[in-house]
Amino acid sequence: MLRLRFLFDIAFPALVMCLTAILLYSAVVSDTGYRALSSLEKEAAEKQAQLDELHARRIELEKRADLLNSKSLDPDLLDERIRAVLGYSREGDVVISRRELDRLLAE
Repeated sequence: MLRLRFLFDIAFPALVMCLTAILLYSAVVSDTGYRALSSLEKEAAEKQAQLDELHARRIELEKRADLLNSKSLDPDLLDERIRAVLGYSREGDVVISRRELDRLLAE
């Protein structure tokens, strides 16, 4: 009777408290806990920013590819590409790259 009373009064509550403490510790500190969740959320935000940059770059390249389409060929763009690839420029020409021009126009 004394042993059974000891188990119910002291040992069982102590065991439950220890298990609760272990679970709370693992919920906060472990590899699948709260700290891991916050680091994963930070990494997901960084990856989303990279994805947004790549999406913008893709749209820019698609627009440029549309300009090179044979149905709507832009003579200025063709001339620019010929000069860029072959390295041609006339004496006295001022050569401004398209990216530099876009950057200046954006400012």
